[in-house]
Amino acid sequence: MEKTKFKIQGIKCGNCSLLIEERLKAKEGVVKVKVDQTSNKGVVIYDKQKINESDIYKTIEEIGGFKVEKIEDGMENRVENTNYANPNIVEEEKPPIGISNVKKVFAVAVVLVLLFQFFTFGNKNNQRSKSNGSVKNTSAQEQQQADDSQQAPITAQKNDNPVLEAYVVSRCPFGLQMQRILADVIKNIPSAAQNIKVRYMGSVSNGTITSMHGDAEAQENLRQICLREEQPNKYWQYVSCQMKTGDTSGCESPTGVDSPKLSACVSNSGRGLAYAKKDFDLNGKYQIQGSPTLVLNGRQVSEFDFGGRTSDAVKTAICSGFNNQPGFCSTKLTTANAATSFSATY
Repeated sequence: MEKTKFKIQGIKCGNCSLLIEERLKAKEGVVKVKVDQTSNKGVVIYDKQKINESDIYKTIEEIGGFKVEKIEDGMENRVENTNYANPNIVEEEKPPIGISNVKKVFAVAVVLVLLFQFFTFGNKNNQRSKSNGSVKNTSAQEQQQADDSQQAPITAQKNDNPVLEAYVVSRCPFGLQMQRILADVIKNIPSAAQNIKVRYMGSVSNGTITSMHGDAEAQENLRQICLREEQPNKYWQYVSCQMKTGDTSGCESPTGVDSPKLSACVSNSGRGLAYAKKDFDLNGKYQIQGSPTLVLNGRQVSEFDFGGRTSDAVKTAICSGFNNQPGFCSTKLTTANAATSFSATY
C-alpha cells in the first residue's frame, strides 16, 4: 500500500470535498481517501498495483478544473503509522492529558443536552451542496443539515396541474440523487412527467456559464438545459444514462439524442445561455442556495417533510400540490433512499 498527500487549488464550493472523495472511492485500487474542506488538503491510501499517483491526481483535476499539488513532507509514503479512521493524520506519541472531575461532569452534561435536542427535534438532515459559504462534513456520508431543518413544514400551494421544480447542479452528489429519484418516479408513473421539471443553479458571467463545482459541471448543466428545452423527449433517457458514470457524449447515441442539434444549442448564446439565464433568474426569485432545492407551485418545500430522498416521498410531495389528486397518487413507490453521486443503480 502507498500513501499520497496533496493540496487542491481551485476548490470554491462547500461540497467539492465530498464530490472528490466519492469519485476517487469509485476508482479501483483506492483503499481510503479523505479531503479536508477547510485546508483543501487530502490524502489517499492506494494499491500501486492497480492505480498510480498520477492517475489519482488526474481524476481530481478532471472533476472541476482543479489543480493538484503533491505535498512532500519528508516522510516515507508507507502506511504503517496511518490512522485508517482519519488517514490524513499520522499517529504521534503524545503525553497523557489529565482531565479534572469538573471537566468530566461538564462533558457529560453537554452530551446529555445534545442527546435531548436530538430526540426532541429529530434528525431531519437536508443534504445539499451549498452555493455559497463553507460547509463542514459531519458524517461518513458527509451529510449536511439545511438551515430550515427545524422549521415547521410549509403547506404546499394547490392547483389543478401542479409542477414540482427541482433545482440542481449536474455534478452535485445530492443533485444527482434527486435526479435519480425523479427519473424513477417517471419510470414507474410516466404521466407524472408533466408535473416535474428540473432546473439548474448557476450564473452567466461575460457570456460564459458558471457553476459551483467548476467548468465541467457548468458545461454539463448547459447540455442538459438544451436537451430539456429542445429535445424534451430525450431528456430523461439521456440523464438516466449520464448519471450512471458521468459519461456525456457516450450517452447521446444510445438515447437517441440529436448531437448536431445539441451542439448548436450549446454554442448559440441566443439559445443555450438564454435558456440557462431563465433558470438562474428563478434562482434569485426563490432564493435557491443548495442543490437540490424543491419548489412546488411557486413555493419552496422540503422533501424531508414528505419522507426524505425517496421516490415515494417525492411522489407524495407532488400529490400534495393537487386540488384533486389523480389515481397515480395511490401508487406505492420505493421508500429506499436513492444513491448519491454517479451510480449504476437506484
